[in-house]
This record gives sequence, structure tokens and C-alpha cells, in this order.
Amino acid sequence: MRSGLNIIIFRVLPVLGILLLGFVWLAPAFLAHAAAGSLVIYSGRKEKAIKPVVEAFTKLTGIPVDLKVGKTSGLANEIRMEKSTPRGDLFISTEGGIMEILAKEGLFDPYQSPKTKAVPGDFKSTSGMWTGISGRARIILYNKNLVREKDVPRSVFDLTKPQWKGKLAIAGTRERTTLAWVSTLVAEKGEAFTRDYLKGLHANGLKILADNTEVWQGVGRGEFAIGLTNSPNYYLAKKNGLPVGVAYPDQGPSDIGTPISPNAAAVIKGAANRDAAHRFIDFVLSPDGQRILVTADYEIPIIPGMDPGEVLPAKAIKTPKTSEERLAELAEPTLKLLAGLSPDW
Repeated sequence: MRSGLNIIIFRVLPVLGILLLGFVWLAPAFLAHAAAGSLVIYSGRKEKAIKPVVEAFTKLTGIPVDLKVGKTSGLANEIRMEKSTPRGDLFISTEGGIMEILAKEGLFDPYQSPKTKAVPGDFKSTSGMWTGISGRARIILYNKNLVREKDVPRSVFDLTKPQWKGKLAIAGTRERTTLAWVSTLVAEKGEAFTRDYLKGLHANGLKILADNTEVWQGVGRGEFAIGLTNSPNYYLAKKNGLPVGVAYPDQGPSDIGTPISPNAAAVIKGAANRDAAHRFIDFVLSPDGQRILVTADYEIPIIPGMDPGEVLPAKAIKTPKTSEERLAELAEPTLKLLAGLSPDW
């Protein structure tokens, strides 16, 4: 009897193995089908920044969202690797240059929301491949206990002066807005000038940190007198009771201005839930969506006429003339320039 049972087991096990192997191969397709009703968003914006919009969108539409958060550059690379079998539906980045790069690589499907017409030309794709959803200006954040009001630098080019030696912090290029800022300097002032300027910052003891959170918290705690970061971080530091002030640099008649980097959204080519992705873009550009970004995240509203609340509106900020297309062209050369100065970038 035991011999017969052994024969049955011996014959059945290979069949079970084949079935299990088949299930392993089919599982991803099955799970993808099971999640077909969920909008999959890859977000370079931090979870605490984008989640309030996601939750409001789901409450309004009933569409569930799977949110994957990471650094903009890392998520862009994932989209590249998943080109043949995309897992994401919508990509939200922290600046427009990377969107131009991915669009040229054929990784987006065009979508122009009816509300995109109201978005200023500086904050959207000329080919309809992406649209800005909010903005963040490049600011000088300072600790009020360490910097007197009359001494606050009014230009980023003042930061090479001896009085700021060892007192300045910035995030590295894992924060894509840092790369966009340096690329803007290259576009506006030239590569040679920008290299010399950055060398001056390094000679003055520039500290390169992991991300912008470390910058605003370090300035707020008094570890640094000055931080180069993004405008929402000033309001976050204030909200946390830190003694900080803000300057929007280079606003004079002959100055280059301060860049506003658009947080941008695009539909990933081959997205399984394209319609849901379209509806999300529609929502985030609506008054309700914009209001959340302004009040919860202190971002600059991208739609003219929106109440900016505490936030300085885009129309009040002098900005450089460099286009997002130009920033895309300069991304790789700028990375090489920075790598030649320090591996910390």
C-alpha cells in the first residue's frame, strides 16, 4: 500500500510543481489585473506633501490610489526600466527638466487637461507631454538669531563672502531642484562663471546635505546661518516654531531672478489606468486641488487667480528666462560639472 502511495506522490509532485511554477509566472499579471482599478502614482514629492491631494481625489472620485514615493531621479529611472511593462500610471516630479528628458525618450503619453490652458507657458510642456501643478521658489533661508536683518544676503552670489564662511548649507543633487538651480546658473551666467562661483562656495565651507529637510531643520536649529532651499521649507520651519527668515534673492533690475521649479505631472506611456490619471491631473489643477497644495504644502499656486494664502505668488517673484527645455539639455553637463568639484553633490 505504501509503495502504491509513493508512486502516486512521485507522479503528482511534478504536476504540482508545474502548476506552482505557472502560478508564479502568472501572479504578476494576475495582481496587476486585480489592481487595475487603482491609480498608481510615482511621486517625487514626499508623502506628507502629496498624500492630502491623493486622499481628496479618492474621496471625490472613489478611485483608489497606490502611491509610490521616492526621489524624482530614482523614479525616473524606474520608469525607464519599466518601459516595456509600465507599472505606474502617473509620474509627479519636483522640477520640469526631468519631464522634458523623459518626454523626449518617449516615456509619456500626451494629455492636456481643459485646465492646462490656464497654466502659464513657463510651467508646462510645449508638446503637451506634462503640466506643472504647483511651484517652489529657490530661496535663501536664514536663522534670525544668527543673521541680523540688515546683513541678510540679497543675492546668491554674495554667499562667497568671508562673513558666510562655514555658515552655509545646501542639499545635494538627489534633490532635483538643486540640479535645476545650478543648471539655471549655467544657462544665465555661463559654465565658466558658474564653476568659479561654486568653487568660491566650496572654499567658503559650503556644507552639502542629503536633502532639503536637513537644510531647513539645520538652519532652524542654528547649525547653519544660511540655507539655499525651496520656499515651502520656510513655512514648514515657521510652523515648527523655528526662528527663520526668508529672502527671495537676485530681485534687482539687473539681477537674474530666482527660479521657480514646477512640481509637474505626466501620464506614463502605456498606463493601465490612463483615464484615472487624466482625472487626477484635472483635479490637482482645480481650485480644490490647488487650495490643498497651497494651504497644506505652502506651494505656489500654478493657476492664475488662486488665493496664495501665506505664500508669495509667482507674479511677485522675478524669475530667470531659462526654459525647462534648456534645463533638460543642461542636466547632464551640469552633473558632470558638479561631480568635478566634489563627490558630495
